[in-house]
Order: sequence, then C-alpha cells, then structure tokens
Amino acid sequence: MSFSALGCRVDSLLRVVTDASGRTTRLEPKACDLLELLAGRPNDVVSVDQLIESVWGGKFVTSDVVTVAVHALRQAFGDDARHPRFIETVRGRGYRWIAPLDAGEASRGESTSGKAGPGEPRAGDVRAIGEAGLAPPPVPWRARGVLALVALLLIVTAGCVWLAMRDPAPMPSMTKTAELLRAQARGLFFGDRRTAADMDKAVEEFRRAIAVDARFSEPHAALAESLVRRMEMTSDVNAAAEAEARGEAAKACELDPQSSLAHAALASVRFVLDRDMAGAEQSFRRAIELDPSIPSVRRRYGYLLAANGRFAEAIANTHAAAELAPTSSSTFADLGWIELLAGDHRAAERALREALRLDPTNGGAAFTLASSYELAGREADAWSEYRRGLLLLEVPQARVAAAEKAYATKGLQGVYETWAAAAAKRQLPRYISALYAARAGHRGDVIPLLGQSVERREPATLWIAVDPAFAPLRRDATFVALARRAGLAIVPH
Repeated sequence: MSFSALGCRVDSLLRVVTDASGRTTRLEPKACDLLELLAGRPNDVVSVDQLIESVWGGKFVTSDVVTVAVHALRQAFGDDARHPRFIETVRGRGYRWIAPLDAGEASRGESTSGKAGPGEPRAGDVRAIGEAGLAPPPVPWRARGVLALVALLLIVTAGCVWLAMRDPAPMPSMTKTAELLRAQARGLFFGDRRTAADMDKAVEEFRRAIAVDARFSEPHAALAESLVRRMEMTSDVNAAAEAEARGEAAKACELDPQSSLAHAALASVRFVLDRDMAGAEQSFRRAIELDPSIPSVRRRYGYLLAANGRFAEAIANTHAAAELAPTSSSTFADLGWIELLAGDHRAAERALREALRLDPTNGGAAFTLASSYELAGREADAWSEYRRGLLLLEVPQARVAAAEKAYATKGLQGVYETWAAAAAKRQLPRYISALYAARAGHRGDVIPLLGQSVERREPATLWIAVDPAFAPLRRDATFVALARRAGLAIVPH
C-alpha cells in the first residue's frame, strides 16, 4: 500500500515516509503496519485493543507500544498531537486517520468493473502487462474452476493432517491472562526502580507471570533482565542466578525469535556475565532493529557503549530512551551518569536534576549529582547532595552523623576515608571499597581491592576503565591488566 496525503508520500514496501519538504523517514515494521491499518480505515476510530490485535497479533504487549508507534508516525509526518492533521487521538477510544487522501487514492485498487478481489489483477496492472507483450494466453473458465477445486482439496487435506499431528496447547483463560498481566505490570514497575529490594520484587512478579502461563516470551525476557540487574546492584554473581538468567534469555528467544526484548535480555547476559562485548552489541543492535521504540533497550545499549568509552553513541541512545520515556527518572539518571563519564558536567547536572524532579526519592541520582559537582570543583554542593542521598537511601542516622563529622574535619576526603573504612568493615563489594579509597587518595589500597573485585566477577568492574575515580591509574600496567581481565580496554582522556 502506497499513498499520498497532504503532500506527504508513503511507500509501505520500503517503509518510508517522504514529507512535503522532501525529508524522508524510515519506519520500523510495526509502525508501518499500524499506519496502513489506520489509513486503510480513514475517519474510523480504531481502539488500542484492535491495534494490538491486528498489528502485534494479540501478543503480550502493553498499550505503550501503540503510543510509541503513533508518536513515531507523527514525527515522520511532522504532525502535532494537539493540532493533528494526520492522526487524531480520540480520548478513551483510540486513534483515527483524518488526513484526506490525495486525488485518485480513494479509488486505488478498483478494476474497470468494480473493486478487485484478493489476488485479482487490477485494471492498470493488466493494461501494463498487455502493453509489454507479457500477457499469458487466457485460461478457459472451466479449467480455472478445476484448478481451483484441486488446490482447495490439497489445502483441506494438508490442514486435516496438521490438525491430527499437532500437539494442541489450550489458550489461557481470561482470568489467568488478567493475572499474568497484573504480575507482568507489577514486575515492570519494580524493575524501573533502583534498589535491590525493588529488583527482588520484580524477579518475584516475573516468576509469577511465568507460572501462570509460560508460553509468552516477554516475561521470560523480563525475568532474565531483572536477574542480571539484581546482580549488578548487589555484586552477587552466584551460579544459580547466573544459570537462571541464561536459561530465561534463551527461552525468550526460543519462544519468539523476533522479540526485541528477548534479544535485549540475551545482550545483557553477554555484556554483564560473559563480558562478550562484540556479541552483546550484536544482540543489542538486533533488538533495536526489531523494535527501535523500547526505551529500556536503548538504555542498556547505552550502558554497553559507555563502559567501552563510546560516549557520543551512548549519549545518543540514552537521549533516545529519554525521549521515548520522558517521565522515567531512572532514564535521566542513566543519562546523567554517562554524561558525567564523558566529562560534560553541565549536561550531567541538567539530566540528574531532571531525574530528581521526576522522582525526588531517587537517592542514586543524588549521589551521581554529588560526584558531578565534585569533579566540577563544587565541594560544598557535592556534600549537600551526598547528604541528601544518604537520607533518601535511609542510611542509619549514626552513619550519617559520622559522615557529617568527617566532612566538618577533613572535607570530602574525610568522608571518603570514613566510607572506605566502613565498606571494608561491613565487607561490602570490593569495588565500592576501591572507589572510596581512590577518592580519598589512598592509591596503594586501590589496585589490591580492584584485583579482588575482578576475581569475584563483580559487575561494577565493567566501569573501571571509564570511572573518573580511577583516571590517575590508567597508565599503571597492573591496572591496565585488570581492565583487560574485566573484558575492557583503557579509554584515553
């Protein structure tokens, strides 16, 4: 289906929209399918449920995918949701195509005697074939009837054989489907938060969704992703969780090889657990090719790029995620972290302040903002954000008081010394101890601690090559060797 409307040209075969100025935009497959459906029913309101059923085949997706696809179409046409010319949002009901098709489009596909049926040549097509001298000799109508009957009998026979041999699987009941949807939605809610306790809840909910019905790819992919992220948060890479994450990612890909989320989960396994940077990037690229409109996939790909020092690409992908999810505090916190690594402190500050505006309880964003302030030479502002982060993370008052006393005595160096000592005493991840030892200026303690961190395969070691705290060590041969053991290369600054 190709058509023109209000000066814009759509070529659905190439999945390209050309606007009135000549600018072309390539559409992802689902957005193009949605466009064909809406434009094929001009002025009809099509509900979100109908769109999901027709475009996504009723697969386990939320209404967000429709919202994102419509947004992509509006960008391609230069349309404005508040004053639409092409696609109108009918609040509470769905969407409809309102742009008048250019002259001749409404009659497209009609033959000289009426509308062409499925598979029937159109008048223009027949004329073109005849003019080229390629028209085959006409088949007598009786022969056509016999051929059609034979074809029908073959199809029916094949269908009966398939029905007899297949292993039927009953579809889930409406009650079970609703239960699965609730569990998946709760898992996604907790999975977007930034504490290990929240990630535990996400894992629990995704397991519950799979227990209701294990035939959907998305809960398996989400469970694999959550298991990997929980290991990142806790630095606890244990054999059972690792095996479960690998198995769930593989199952997601098996159930739906065309699922973007399944390939993204596989990419996270390859990135964090295998340190296979090339394989992980290949899987991320495949996930984005299948559906470029999923914010979480863009965010995770940004992590991979940033850890390998490809900051411009990382920022571009995380910016795209923020545009797709403009109310996600976690996404803006990730963007701020990557801009901090890239050395753009002003941009990092803007992104992190937006993260805290969206979610004033985001303690991780407060800590990252403190680091950005410190690198910019604003020690007092840095301490203010650190203190806010401690309170948001509900650190015991005694430890907050100890940090306040250390800051009053020796400034941030004293705070880092206190935190490094506390991390060693409480046997926190070695990477955390190394980080605070480096910031306190105790370089002699950093390399041994990082060595232990790499030996334990702590996921945080993915950042040692780019973390500003370790910048003074980047010429140290032992440090370079540790980075390589972690699957990374030293990034010059």
